[in-house]
Amino acid sequence: MSKPDVAAERKDQIVRATVDCITKHGYHNFSMQDVARTAGVSKGIIHYYFLNKDDLMMSVLDKVAGDIETIIASDMESITNPIDKLKVFIAAAFDIVRSTKEYYQVNMDFWTQINQKKEVRQVISRHYAKFRDSCAKVIEEGVNQGVFRQVNPQHQASLIIATVDGVSLQWLFDETVYDYAEIVKTAGAQLLDSIVVR
Repeated sequence: MSKPDVAAERKDQIVRATVDCITKHGYHNFSMQDVARTAGVSKGIIHYYFLNKDDLMMSVLDKVAGDIETIIASDMESITNPIDKLKVFIAAAFDIVRSTKEYYQVNMDFWTQINQKKEVRQVISRHYAKFRDSCAKVIEEGVNQGVFRQVNPQHQASLIIATVDGVSLQWLFDETVYDYAEIVKTAGAQLLDSIVVR
């Protein structure tokens, strides 16, 4: 394995360990020693790859959001029909919360930092823009093909993402509040019905 590959693998190992630590202890309650122990490395190794805790946290935020983007993109990759593609986007976005709960929880921990740390706000904003653009592109395809109503794709994408976030947050705070699979099915159908030409 080449030196750049080893470095990338080591950084990824540290970032994944940090995700585990945030999940277990929360954003404010873990130490670099916790990360070192979880990753099976020394604190010195962590500081070799990351300038400080803030630098590490930005890498974690990028990894969490990037992984979610990758999952959604790969789920839509082979689909050409805009209606089917939007169904997959919505289903994948909802499923990420259930299947990778720790990532979503880490993301929520970062949200608490947006008023204190400009960099966190910028990274989260950038990733939301990517999610919106990905969804809006599908909506625009459907509008151009005449299968979706004439809507503003960016606005509609924002509504879809807001619905996913709202439903998911309520469920993460209290998993007994509703049957997640049932509400996802209902929300997905309503989101599609609001734009599909009948």
